Amino acid sequence: MSACLAPLITCEHAVNVVPPAYGPLLRGFEDLLASHRGYDRGALETARRLAEAVGAPVLATAVTRLLIDCNRSEGHPGLYSEVTKPLPAKARQAIRDAHHRPHWQAVAATVTRLLAEADTVAHIASHSFVPRLGGLTRRCDVGFLYDPARPAEKRFCLAWRDALAALDAGLVLRRNYPYRGVADGLVTAFRRRFGQRYLGVELEVNQRFARAGGEAFDRINRLLAASLAAALGRDDGGGAAPELAANDPYNPAALGRDDGGGAAP
Repeated sequence: MSACLAPLITCEHAVNVVPPAYGPLLRGFEDLLASHRGYDRGALETARRLAEAVGAPVLATAVTRLLIDCNRSEGHPGLYSEVTKPLPAKARQAIRDAHHRPHWQAVAATVTRLLAEADTVAHIASHSFVPRLGGLTRRCDVGFLYDPARPAEKRFCLAWRDALAALDAGLVLRRNYPYRGVADGLVTAFRRRFGQRYLGVELEVNQRFARAGGEAFDRINRLLAASLAAALGRDDGGGAAPELAANDPYNPAALGRDDGGGAAP
């Protein structure tokens, strides 16, 4: 990989942990905590695999998004959930100061440090989405979210998508799905803050893989890591990305998977 592009991995909905002080407040919301409203299932594991593959720092939140959504900017209506929104302003500010601001500040400090060492930072925020929402099936395995008005982000996402499709042509890969890449969030805010030297991408992985667990989840993480390494130019032996040998069961060629397609627009 060229030294001019430094990767950074984050996870804003990493866990559904409730700090002890807020246990009574969240009592009765156990089902919600275990759902996509509480956290992005599998996203932290994916973030760690990506970071390990490309030698990137990884920063993750430590509390449930039901307490505060660390992928929403301050002032956004969705910053607090229906559980915390009714709290007094001082109580909400205490949650923000303890859990939201430290994550944003840590990510900003890491981007600043990396920009001092490289020309550009490629920030990948790891997320996941439920297979069905509002009665509709989301026909996508992996989504790459970016700002279409930023050519470098588009090129990077296309390179990652194409590398992933080359490893498994059966995956349904989409751009700016199931959400818009310019919606409010950490990445969107940092595009404005850091300018063109910052590439911000949100990776959205279908939670069907994490729900299946075992080989299915390990496989998608392995392929995501290998394809990211390729997109960053780290598949030449200089990085820690797994190499897919011809007889590797994760290699589509070993399964006769050469039927093309799979990368939806």
